[in-house]
Amino acid sequence: MATTKRKQSSPRRISGQSTISPALQTTLAADAVRALNLRPGMKLSQTVEGNRLILEPLSDVDALAGSLGRRKVPISIEKMTKGAEAALAKAGRKGLRADG
Repeated sequence: MATTKRKQSSPRRISGQSTISPALQTTLAADAVRALNLRPGMKLSQTVEGNRLILEPLSDVDALAGSLGRRKVPISIEKMTKGAEAALAKAGRKGLRADG
């Protein structure tokens, strides 16, 4: 019995042109917006490869990537809790002094 392979769809290529405004803004092609289901307020990743600018929609988790900076050592929740408690205690002491 012969098996049939399902034809894999190739990525759809959408082309468009836009002009950069004096405020360095541009618009996206409507077909591209619809194809990627982009919505106002969504974040886009910008990558330059050679002379190409690649825009990719970010998921919520992707939007946080890099927010902690590079080469930072992760801090345990216990250390964060102790730091928060110390900051609150210090703020409380400052609030109780008459001289501010």
